[in-house]
Amino acid sequence: MRRLTVMLLVSDLRHQGGEGQLLDLARGIDKSRFRVLLAMLSTGGMWEHGLGDVRGVELRVLDTRGKWDPGTPLRLASLLRTEEVDVLQALAPGTTVPGMAAAMIARTPVKVLAERMSEQSRGVGGFLERRLARFADVIVTESEAGARALIARGVKHERLHVIYDGVSPGRVGTHRAERNRVRDELGVSDDSWLIGLAADLTEQTDHGTFLQAASIVRAEVPGTKFLVVGEGPLRSELARRAAVLGLNGSLIMAGYQQRHAPYIGAMDVAVLPPGNAEASADFGLAAMGLGRPIVATDIGANSELFEFGEVGLVVPPGNPIILAHAILELMRHPDAVERMRARGRKTFSERFTLERMVSEHEALYRDLWRRREARRARGEAEPVSS
Repeated sequence: MRRLTVMLLVSDLRHQGGEGQLLDLARGIDKSRFRVLLAMLSTGGMWEHGLGDVRGVELRVLDTRGKWDPGTPLRLASLLRTEEVDVLQALAPGTTVPGMAAAMIARTPVKVLAERMSEQSRGVGGFLERRLARFADVIVTESEAGARALIARGVKHERLHVIYDGVSPGRVGTHRAERNRVRDELGVSDDSWLIGLAADLTEQTDHGTFLQAASIVRAEVPGTKFLVVGEGPLRSELARRAAVLGLNGSLIMAGYQQRHAPYIGAMDVAVLPPGNAEASADFGLAAMGLGRPIVATDIGANSELFEFGEVGLVVPPGNPIILAHAILELMRHPDAVERMRARGRKTFSERFTLERMVSEHEALYRDLWRRREARRARGEAEPVSS
């Protein structure tokens, strides 16, 4: 089979969720078998500056004038034709309308839509996105839970393809010396427990539940330390709330860190952000790869990704008492924790590596292309929608 040209389409690179996964995908795809273009509807984002040194990834920016710029599909269609794109993969929801419309105008052979359970539009925009999503050959989702959510919205099961997120090696690359250095810098002794999470300090993340649980754990085990990695608009509010809960001297707010791995590796228990499914899964996969026991809230795909009793514990959302007791259960059973750590590393290496995610996308692109070529050989017309 000839070398296929694949375009990955994102709105911009301002967010860590699906955008980060497509960026890792662009970096990882075998450039000897695929020509890779990363197209952005608009410029911006903390990851954009790092694209210049990624060999084999060609960057294209359309500079759209707002979300509903009517000229965007036409400009994108022109780009698809000029670059002779064989496979377009668009990240929903922000690129569904221009991406699918442009692909139909340009007659792009293969159209893939990446949908994430936590990234869905509502209202008129959501209606248009759902209608145009019908023209994708396949909708890729990051979990079986995501697939069930799409089926509930009326998407046929045969149009769905589950590919679990993959974590790049750099995000789980740390060693004992780094772990010890971080704990020393944070003032955490070797005999103290460090319970932590990493997420933006926003209302969606629900740090409040974590802080309330921390106050309960601290009352039971007074020397316990709690770590919050991340930055955001609620920093001062969370510091005030921590003081009210009596966590002064126990809570460490480390702020933004370019590399999370040394901080996650320094944690004795990783508590996944209680209210943010996207950040929860992202942090949880990295924690699993680093062999950290996990306490996850049952939101999004967490119960699927972090099976209860295997790599940690899963608790109901919005209940700090149950969250605290789950943390304490792990602290009281070190033998069970060691088993969870071993299972977590094994599960991660089998299901959640970047290499596995990339290979599954490559196989999907090739399979869709073969199906398309087979239809052409039989003289069948291209389906308007699957």
